[in-house]
Formats: sequence, structure tokens, C-alpha cells
Amino acid sequence: MSLEKLVERVTQFTVAHPLERDCWQKAPALSGMLAWDDPRFRADAKRWIDRAVATQKSDGNLSYADFHPSPGHAKTFTPLASETASLGVPVLDMYERTGEARYLDSARRQFEALLAAPRTGSGAIWSRGEGPEVWIDFTYLMCPFMARYGIAAKEPKAIDMAFEQLRLYVEPLLDAKKHLARHAWCEKPDHFPQSTFWARGNTWLLCACVDLLSIAGDHREAPMVREVYVKVVRAMAAHQDASGYFMHILDDPLSNLEASSTLMFAYAAERGVQLGIEVPGIGQGLRERALRAFRVVAGSVEPSGLVPGVALVPGGPGVPFGWTLFGQGFLLLAAHVLREQLGDFNE
Repeated sequence: MSLEKLVERVTQFTVAHPLERDCWQKAPALSGMLAWDDPRFRADAKRWIDRAVATQKSDGNLSYADFHPSPGHAKTFTPLASETASLGVPVLDMYERTGEARYLDSARRQFEALLAAPRTGSGAIWSRGEGPEVWIDFTYLMCPFMARYGIAAKEPKAIDMAFEQLRLYVEPLLDAKKHLARHAWCEKPDHFPQSTFWARGNTWLLCACVDLLSIAGDHREAPMVREVYVKVVRAMAAHQDASGYFMHILDDPLSNLEASSTLMFAYAAERGVQLGIEVPGIGQGLRERALRAFRVVAGSVEPSGLVPGVALVPGGPGVPFGWTLFGQGFLLLAAHVLREQLGDFNE
């Protein structure tokens, strides 16, 4: 199967299986669809984005942003602006494509919701209403949006806030010895409610880093983000299985091979190469690792276009595996950034 055919099948499955509620998961799927910009799916992407805007709540949160039960370490999860901000990226993409003021206005309301969200003593925005907690995945869900909004709205403070929040999340969650991020930290009482080196958590951080550097690579705090990226991508690469996959829990050989983190690593590793970030001891080998990661997951895609082997929300030990919209989306995103390297792709 050619790369184009694979992307078409994955996109078709994605479009046929929308989530109406808890739809922050649509954000990477929408970004992947918009990156490929296939005319056959433009109307579908726009419809999803318009629906997110139409259901934006009075408090500014995009999508329904409902309370929802959660398997795994968090039994309940009340969404805050830190989660729903993820949808702000495709909303701003649509604003840049169309120039329609309603999209920028929607993004403004979402940014204002972030400003109003509760914070830890250090200033980190809570990841859920049951806080004060920070989860590593939220670096990706909110930081690129803030930076994109700052550029679109000509509000430098939003760009500053994007870099500040990434730093405030990294400070408690990035292990100083292992150079890997832990999953979640609670301020009061001070503890890690989920402390494993979760593969997807680390790739959420890597994706946040490369997206921030792509958006505002000349920011005064960009060197900090590059340093974080180099530390984490090196540490994570050491855990890549010979197959190309990553284990769901990076240092647990008994945990399952996990597809979404493997695709996200492929995306973030290749973007790092394209951005010219030097990773001592790996160099061009990072691209080779990205290609191996992408190919092994691409080979598992079902004829329907479903990407299997994804650990379900909220991640961490004990969650079931299946498929998710962000898993679909990161196959599209990884395929897009690697497309020139995959010229002879045929699975």
C-alpha cells in the first residue's frame, strides 16, 4: 500500500468515527487532516471545527468539555481550559485559511478561559478540576495553542505564557537523573499520583517542544525548550524496542508495545531533525529511529484504516488498549513530516 493510500484509509476511518463529547482527542486528528489538506476531506475538517466553535461554552471552553469518568489512576476528570485549549490549534488554523473573524474570536475566548483557570503556587495551570495537579500531556494540549494565538492576535503575552507553562510543568515532572517525564504531580499533598515513565506522556512533551519551536523558535526561552527536547528525546530513544515500538511504560519490559507514543516519537524526532536540533550521540540516527517507528505502526493499520494498539485515556498502567482519534491523528502527522523520507513507502 502506498503512503497516499494509507493516509486516505486512516483519514476515512477517522472521519467516519467522530466523537461528539470529550472531543479534545479530535485536535491531533484535525491537525493531521489539515496538514494533508486533501480536498476530499476539507469539508469534514471544517464541519468538526465549526461544531467545536458552536458548542463553545459560556466559560470559553471549546467542545462540550463535560465531566467524564476515567479508568486508570484518575477515577474522575473535570475538564478545564488546559484540556479544551487543544482544539484551539485547528480553530486558529481555520482562521488563517479563511480569515473569518469568528474563529479568532473563539480562540480569544478559549485563551481567556486559560487566563481564568486555577493555578498551582508556582503559577502552573491545573490539568483537571480535581487539582491542584499537573499532567505532562497538557504541555501539548495548551502550550502550542497559546503560542499560535499570541501570533494570530498579536498578543506577545500569550507567547510568553506558552513557554512559561511548559517550564512550570517540566520543573516538577522531568526527572533530573533519568531525563524522562513522570505522568502526574499533585501539589497538595505533594506527591505523584501517577509517577511512571509513561511513553505517551514523554512524547506529548516532545511534540509540545517541537511545535513551540516551530511557532516561536526565536523566543527568549526557546533555548530552554531545546534543552528539554534534547534530554528527553535522547533518554527515550534508549528505550526504543528493536521492533521500532516503544513499551507503554518505557522501563517496564512486561508492558505492551504502544502505537500512539511510537507515532508521536516519529513525528517529534523528525521535526527535531528538520529544525536542526543537534542531539549528541544520535545525530542523523534520530531520523532512522523515526522511520523505524513509523513503519512498524503503519504495518499494523487495519484495512478499515483503524490504527490499533493505542493505550486509552488517561494512560499509565492498567488502562485498556484500542484505538483513539489522537492515535489516528498522529499517524497522519508523522506520515506528513516523514513523507519525503518515505518516498519508496509500500506496505
